[in-house]
Amino acid sequence: MRNLAAMIGCLALASCSVLEAIPEPANQAPSITTATADIKRIAGEAKLAEPLEVAGPIEAEPATVAPWIVCVRSSSPEQSRQTYALFYRDVKFVSSRPAAIIDRCEQHSFAPL
Repeated sequence: MRNLAAMIGCLALASCSVLEAIPEPANQAPSITTATADIKRIAGEAKLAEPLEVAGPIEAEPATVAPWIVCVRSSSPEQSRQTYALFYRDVKFVSSRPAAIIDRCEQHSFAPL
């Protein structure tokens, strides 16, 4: 009987750790319209020349900072194609950085801002 109680206790603890590993469902995605001010601010800080083009919102991989990504880059022929990723949680800007492969920006279609 004692062994059965110990096994049940171990199973209960194991199930708690499994539940913690399940990623949260993505919350509401930002719209490009609501993200425009953030996009322009980050593009200015990164010295991206206008005209700008954007992709997204993209549902992020579970390992990233926030559940939604908006990608921005310059479409100016005089500028390199450096892409920046803007991260959003609950429709609020969280952070930004140069886009990485995990962000999947280049796999999406860009449109003029």
